[in-house]
Amino acid sequence: MVSQRYKVLIPDIQIEFYYRLRFLNDRYLLDALRETIGRLDIRRVDDDLSNYVDPICLKKVASFGIRGEIFFPIPYIIEANPRLLGYYRLLFGISQKNFYSKDHFSGFKQMEDRGRISSEMKPLIGDLCISLIHTSEILIREIDAISISLVRDLQLLTLGGQLRGGINNKIGEIAKQMVFDVIKDITEPYIKTVKEDSIEIVNDSKRKVIIKFSGDPDISIIETIGATNRPLVAIEIKGGYDYSNIYNRLGEAEKSHRTAKDNGFIEFWTIIRVEVDINRAKIKTPTTNKFFNINRIRNPDEEEYHIFRDLLSSLLSIQIN
Repeated sequence: MVSQRYKVLIPDIQIEFYYRLRFLNDRYLLDALRETIGRLDIRRVDDDLSNYVDPICLKKVASFGIRGEIFFPIPYIIEANPRLLGYYRLLFGISQKNFYSKDHFSGFKQMEDRGRISSEMKPLIGDLCISLIHTSEILIREIDAISISLVRDLQLLTLGGQLRGGINNKIGEIAKQMVFDVIKDITEPYIKTVKEDSIEIVNDSKRKVIIKFSGDPDISIIETIGATNRPLVAIEIKGGYDYSNIYNRLGEAEKSHRTAKDNGFIEFWTIIRVEVDINRAKIKTPTTNKFFNINRIRNPDEEEYHIFRDLLSSLLSIQIN
């Protein structure tokens, strides 16, 4: 067998992209449009195209052997399948955030998300299509070669950023679950109840401690003393693999830690996945008392795991051998 010199890289993001793309293709991309057109009256489609689209642009698209609805959102199609609003948004290169901002088409967002047109927005579909058709006409006038593959490429360029954002969120959730599992293992002898988003323990002082997994901070640990809650430690988790963005993420952690400090927490930990310059990291989040690496605190053979375990045990007032 040939020996292996380098570690194997895991294409986890691409695998996730593959399955997300399969899902989105049936909802927002060309297959979804074709399926919709297949059950419509093509004469009504042609009538709408003739009534709404500049004939010069329509003729240019046709000269490449492509039907007009590939580029132009007409009311008949949008009403038949409201999710196809996403098809045209992606084609025009506009992110969901910008497209559905309060200054643009915020009232139509449920069409893409849920495939529904509210009674309030239904009378506005024609105006929506007129606006988007003008956007498409600008696109058609400015490009000199039109093809189905171009449509796919333009949509994927827009979709890449959207998928990347979704993947980053998922990576963040996975990282939180990893830390949850580490804390659960460490506190196992003291656990009274475990829920999906919290662990309750009773420490050596017979006091209840709640380890809560939420959004801001990612993890909060609070001890109950009689009728009083005593905030102990706020933990922020930045579990992404992207080194280039880590210091911006640490800035986000700092905002959360400052809020936690105002709420009475006394310790502030930040858990990351990538290697950082600690001095630079401390500039970005000076409130952080301690930085941990998520991969190292999951490995009992690592010194950092033992540091994390011992500090956590001390704060919780529990004894772990």
